[in-house]
Amino acid sequence: MHTQPLIIDTVDSLSQQLAAILENLEQMQQREKPYLLALYQANLGELEYKLLTMQVECRALQQRIQLAMVYLNRGECLTEQKLQAIEQQVIQDLLKWRTQLSEQAQVLSAGVAYLQDLIVVDTNIVQRVKQAYRRLSRLLHPDVSPEHQTLFEHYWSSVQNAYRSFDADLLEALLHTVETAAAQQQNSRENTAEIIARLKVMVVRQSERLVQLRNEAPFCWAEQLHDTEWLNTQQTALEIAIVKENERWAILISRHAELVTRIQPEI
Repeated sequence: MHTQPLIIDTVDSLSQQLAAILENLEQMQQREKPYLLALYQANLGELEYKLLTMQVECRALQQRIQLAMVYLNRGECLTEQKLQAIEQQVIQDLLKWRTQLSEQAQVLSAGVAYLQDLIVVDTNIVQRVKQAYRRLSRLLHPDVSPEHQTLFEHYWSSVQNAYRSFDADLLEALLHTVETAAAQQQNSRENTAEIIARLKVMVVRQSERLVQLRNEAPFCWAEQLHDTEWLNTQQTALEIAIVKENERWAILISRHAELVTRIQPEI
């Protein structure tokens, strides 16, 4: 005689677990990921950009030397015309490398700007946002309540936008609206056993997704990016790499200058 309340409690417990997992996933993607990426750029981005710049310069010099050696190995003389042809080919290849540099510069700039514009949200507002979002997830998310597909299509985009901006008032207003609409759609086509089975599968699946995400970048850097010793080690490694690239650049400059002295006039 107590079976029905127990079943209802099971459904409620599973839906709460799933909603909490979904909220954590959303928190990671919308709040934690951009913060960690920005933190990475603030600590290591400038050195990585400097290293990439040196690597691009070395690649260009290396290519100039290799193309010049092709002529010399064929027994041909180096001329101004041939050097111009070499430079045109290097310039074409540099477009790809320069694009990579530009993209890295944009990531670095965006990361610094993100941290500068970061607003600390009151803990009370954070709690209100989390509570409202989890309840909305239970009502709207297709993995939790597929019977509310129409409500999902109508409200979920607004819920996501309010969550991204941490607008607790809007989320609570949406929750009230959705709860009222959901109460009018109580008839589910699934029986209770099917609901429980589906929720168990989704809890396991989304839990695995959560664990997997935690092991991927940038989430796997979360502890290291707040570890001064780890950051110092990474910065030192990048500085050493930059010094080595500078040494390589100097050797390549010398080698290229030596080749240029072998230019002969056009016949």
